[in-house]
Amino acid sequence: IKDTKKTDGLFAAWQKDERLWLELQPSDFDKPFFLSPKLVNGIGQAGLFGGLMAFSTPKLVMFRRVYNQVQLVALNTGLVAKAGTPEARAVAASASVSLLGSTPVASQPHPDRKSVLIDGGALFVGDMLAIGPQLQRTFRQGYGFDGRNSAISQVRGSADLLVLEVNNHYATGTLAQPQPGGPLGTPVPLVPSSVPDGRSLFIKLHYSLSRLPTTPMARRAADPRIGHFVSVTDDFSDDLPRSTRQRTLNRWRLEKKEPGADLSEPVKPIVFWLDRNVPLKYRQAVTDGILEWNRAFERIGFRDAVQARQQPDDADFDTLDANVASVRWMLDPAPQFAAIGPTHVDPRSGEILDADIGIEGLALRGMRSLRAGVLGTGGPEAWAELMQVAATPAAGHAHSATCRHADQAAEQMGYALEMLATRGELAPDGPEAQQFVLDFLKDTTMHEVGHALGLRHNFRASNVYADAQVSDPEFTRAQAFAGSVMDYPAVNLPRPGEAPAAPFQTTLGPYDHWAIEYAYKPLAPREEPAELARIAARSAEPELAYGTDEDNLFGVDPEALQFDLGSDPLAFATRRFDIATEMFQRQENRRLALDEDYATLRRALGFALRDAARAAGVLLRQIGGVRTLRDFPHTGRDPLQPVSVATQRAALDLLAQRLLAANAFVASPALQRRLAPDFLERGESPGSMPTEYPLAQSVLDIQRALLNRLMGDALAQRLLDIETKVDEPAQALHLSELYTRLEAEVWRELTATGDIPGPRRDLQREYTSRLALLVLRPGLMGRADARAPLRAQAGALATRLERAAKRPGLGEAARLHLVDSAETLRAALAARMERV
Repeated sequence: IKDTKKTDGLFAAWQKDERLWLELQPSDFDKPFFLSPKLVNGIGQAGLFGGLMAFSTPKLVMFRRVYNQVQLVALNTGLVAKAGTPEARAVAASASVSLLGSTPVASQPHPDRKSVLIDGGALFVGDMLAIGPQLQRTFRQGYGFDGRNSAISQVRGSADLLVLEVNNHYATGTLAQPQPGGPLGTPVPLVPSSVPDGRSLFIKLHYSLSRLPTTPMARRAADPRIGHFVSVTDDFSDDLPRSTRQRTLNRWRLEKKEPGADLSEPVKPIVFWLDRNVPLKYRQAVTDGILEWNRAFERIGFRDAVQARQQPDDADFDTLDANVASVRWMLDPAPQFAAIGPTHVDPRSGEILDADIGIEGLALRGMRSLRAGVLGTGGPEAWAELMQVAATPAAGHAHSATCRHADQAAEQMGYALEMLATRGELAPDGPEAQQFVLDFLKDTTMHEVGHALGLRHNFRASNVYADAQVSDPEFTRAQAFAGSVMDYPAVNLPRPGEAPAAPFQTTLGPYDHWAIEYAYKPLAPREEPAELARIAARSAEPELAYGTDEDNLFGVDPEALQFDLGSDPLAFATRRFDIATEMFQRQENRRLALDEDYATLRRALGFALRDAARAAGVLLRQIGGVRTLRDFPHTGRDPLQPVSVATQRAALDLLAQRLLAANAFVASPALQRRLAPDFLERGESPGSMPTEYPLAQSVLDIQRALLNRLMGDALAQRLLDIETKVDEPAQALHLSELYTRLEAEVWRELTATGDIPGPRRDLQREYTSRLALLVLRPGLMGRADARAPLRAQAGALATRLERAAKRPGLGEAARLHLVDSAETLRAALAARMERV
C-alpha cells in the first residue's frame, strides 16, 4: 500500500493510479452485504438512462474465500428454512449461489489486523450488469465489454458504505448494416443515435456496498385485496401450509419515537432527496407531490413520516448512494418512461432500503407523444394497444418494465393543452398552461412516490365516482376524483361549453389511505393478524375498489383498465368522442399564428384520434366483460360478475355510431391539404412520418382493430362462457346478435340507395376478409356454437351482395366491390376447410 491513497469506508480502499485494492477483515468473509447497482451515465437509449437503478441484479452479496481465491457471490434468497434445522440443510443442498466476480488474494495478512487485500478492479471492472448482451439485443451489433479502456473513476466511503464508480467501455469493431432484399419483418441492425461514433460508447456505473440492518424488520404478510409490491420466498420450515410460497410486503421501516402517543414523529423518517439537477421551477411541485403522502401517514399516527429535502449544490454525497431515497431529473434524447419509481429491498424482510425516482424532462414538453405516432402513423397494432385489447397476460408487475403512467399522462397533458388552445381558452405560454404542467408533475410525483412506498397500480380506482362528480369543478378541486393516485386516469377534460374541472388529481384518494394503513400501521405482534384481517375486510367498500396490472392485462375486466374516468363507461366514452369530434371540427377554420406551422393541425387530429381509440377500448371492455373482484366470502358479492346485457348493447351501439359509421372522423379536402408534417422533425428522422397525413388510413386502422376484437375467437369464447354464468338466456349477449349487429353496421349501404364511398368499401372489405377466413379455417373458432353462425351468416351475406350488385345507382368501383366480396365468401364456403 506504499504511495496509495486510502479511502475509509465499509471496507478500507487503497488506490494508486488505475489500481484499487479493498481491505477485507476476517469478519467480512461469509457475511451478507447489500449491493445497490445503478447507472450514473447512459446513452439515452436502449433502457440505459443515467440515474436509473439496475433492476435484475442480485442485491445480497457475500465475499467468500476458497483457498487463495476470493469470490464475490450473489446469495440465493428465494429458498429458505429455519436456521439450524434439517430442512435448512436440505435447502442448502438444493440452492446455489451465483458468481459475480473472482480474484486472487493480493497480500499476506496484515500483521495486526489479519486483513488481506484483494484487487477491487478485478471484481467491479467488468460487465456484472450484462450491459453488453443488452446492447447486442437492442441494436443487433457485436458490442462487447472492453476492459482495457474501462476503469474505476471514483471511490467514496463512510462507516457503513463503500461507493465505487466504474466507467465501462463497450465497443464493436464493425457496424452491421441492413441487408437489402430480406424477408419482411426481419430484425435489422441499428446504430445508437446519441453517440458520436456508434462503434464506441461508455456507461458509467455506480456500485454501493453497505451493511444490512443488524436485525431484519418484522415481516408483514401480503393480502390479495390490497395492492403492494412483495418479496417472494419459498419457506420449507413447515410442511403443513398449503404452499411453501410466502409473500411479504415491501415497505420502509417506520417506528414511532413515542409508541404510546396518538401522533408521533418516526424514529427514522422516509426522506426523499431532490437531486441538485431538478430544475428550480419544478422543485416545489415535486416537493408537494412527496409531502402529500403525509396525509395518509398522519391517519395512522405518524407526523412528518415522509420528508422532502433538497440536495445542496456542494453536497459530499450522491443521491445514487445506497440508503438515499431520491428524485432525479433526466434529460434523454429518446425518453422511454417519463417517470419511474423503483426500489431496492432487503429480501430477508421486505424492508425497502433505497428508492430512486426518475423524471424525464422531455415528458413535460410533450415531445414523446409527438414522436410516438401523433405526427406519424400508427397501424392497426398501435391502435389495438391504445384500445387495451391486444395485451398479453403477465406473470406479475415488474415496475421497472411496465409503469407508463407519466409517459401516457404526458400525452394526455399534451392533448388537453392542444384542446384548450384550439378553443382559445388557454395560451400555450401563459400561466394557466404552466399550472397545467405543475399539476401534472405533482400528480406524477405522487404516483411514483406511491410506488417507492411499496404500492402497486390500482386501475379500478378511476371508476369510484360518478360522471357528474368527475365533471364538477368544485368537487374535483376540493378532493380526489379517482379512488387512488396509483391509477392511470384519463385527463379530466370538459365537453364543449362546460366549465373545466381539475385536469389532474393532486391529492390522495381513499384507497391510498387504506393501502398505507395496511402496510404501515404500527401493530403489536399478537394483534397484527386480527387487525390486518379487519383492515383488509373493508375491500367491498366502493371507494376502496382495487384491480391491478394482471387484471388489466388479461383484457376481461371492464373496470380495471387504463385511461378511463368515472363510474359510467358509456358517459365517459361519449364525452371523449364529443371532444375528439369537436377537435376535428375546430381545425377546419382554425386560424394559426404567424409563427405556427401547419403541423399544429396535424398534431391536433392525431391527438383526437388516439384519444378516441382509447375511449373505444373502454367500450370494448364492456362487451363480454367480467368484473373480477378480489372479495373474500364475507362480502356476499360474487367475485366474477358479467357485465349486464344492456350495457353491452349500449357499448356496441356507441361503437357503431361513432367509429363504424360513414361519418366517423372525416375532414374536408381543404383541411387535409393543410395537414403538412413538421419538416424539421421529419428531416432529422426521415422515416418517422410521411409527407401526407393518412387520415382515412388511420381511421381504417382503428376500425380494423375493432373488427379484430369483435370478430375474434377470444371474445366469442367469452360470450359463450358468459351464457353459463347468467340465470336466464335473456341476460346474456349472444354471438348471433353480435354478428348480426356488426354486419348490419358495416354493410349499412345494402339497405340504402346510391353509391358506396371508398372508405366504406375499405371497411367492408376488411369485414368480408375476416368472415371468409373464419369460414375457411374453423379451427380459429374453438367452439361449435361460434363457427356455425358464421357459416350461415356468410352464405346469407353473399346472397345479399349478389342481389345488391345489380341495383341501379352504383358506380363501377362499388359494383365490382360487391361482386368480389360475394365471390370471396362463396369461395370460402366451397373450399376445403383448413384444420388448425
